Amino acid sequence: MKANPEKFQAIALGSKANSLGIVFKIQDIEIKCEDEVKLLGVTFDFMLGFNSHIANICRKASRQLNVMKRLGKYLNKLGRLTMYHSFVMSNFNYCPLTWHFTSETNTKKIEKIQERALRFIYNDYTCSYDSLLHLSGLPTLRIRRMRNIALETYKILNCQGPSYLHDLVNYKNSSYNFRYKNLVEIPHPRTERYGKRSFKYTAGKVWNSLPDEYRRASSFSQFKNFMSGWNGERCSCSSCS
Repeated sequence: MKANPEKFQAIALGSKANSLGIVFKIQDIEIKCEDEVKLLGVTFDFMLGFNSHIANICRKASRQLNVMKRLGKYLNKLGRLTMYHSFVMSNFNYCPLTWHFTSETNTKKIEKIQERALRFIYNDYTCSYDSLLHLSGLPTLRIRRMRNIALETYKILNCQGPSYLHDLVNYKNSSYNFRYKNLVEIPHPRTERYGKRSFKYTAGKVWNSLPDEYRRASSFSQFKNFMSGWNGERCSCSSCS
């Protein structure tokens, strides 16, 4: 198979690297580094930000929500909720573990879409977002992503996921006789953007915060059932605020 340089994309990560104007040359074709690229449907920039991606999925979800509102008068409450899960929610279910580590502003923007949808579904424009979540039995979109992180972590620790992820999360090795021996190592990042906003760090924090009964689940289906009712711990980081 021959490579087609005309379809190549290049990006230099970091502000310093991006400012250098790096150019790759393949078969007499120059490939300039771009400010942002789209990889497998997810757009990210040279600072590993997802502003464009979040803006795109929020725009698409808003259009679908507007259509749902026009059709809403022909649907009962259950029909509206079904449409929300089938069309609007699907925008936030694609590669959420990739763009979960976005800014606080983007996180709130995503949650606002769900709040708007629930207010329409239940025709309630006065009660709080938490009350609407309780009424619908739904978690916040942030908690939904955190649950997915925990599910992926379980697969990694039990060698049920792709082999190239098996070294991403590891159990703690200690000579001490701790009460809980199923905790994982949490790295000590030096930066917020490239350290704390990473799957490895977040997976360790989420996993260690789970009840011991959850971590000792004998099967993925049992663990998934446990996680369906988990609402996480309050975190102060920008991704979770």
